[in-house]
Amino acid sequence: MKRRHPKHLSTKISAERVKEIIRENYDPEIRAKCKLSVYRYKIKPLTGISERTFWRYLNEIELEASTVVEDPNQLKLFD
Repeated sequence: MKRRHPKHLSTKISAERVKEIIRENYDPEIRAKCKLSVYRYKIKPLTGISERTFWRYLNEIELEASTVVEDPNQLKLFD
């Protein structure tokens, strides 16, 4: 399956809003503050996006975060 990245500015802005809301409200140890609850009670009323779109935004955010991190111990081929 081909990876889709947001092309449009409005999609990027929406994904950033979702990321901010998750950062403010998500707590993995409290069930009432899990990602699905944050979606149902915070994100859906504000943005009106579907649950599928919400999970797609989260996957894109996690992919961006994983590709940006560099290991300081990694040797560089070209400097």
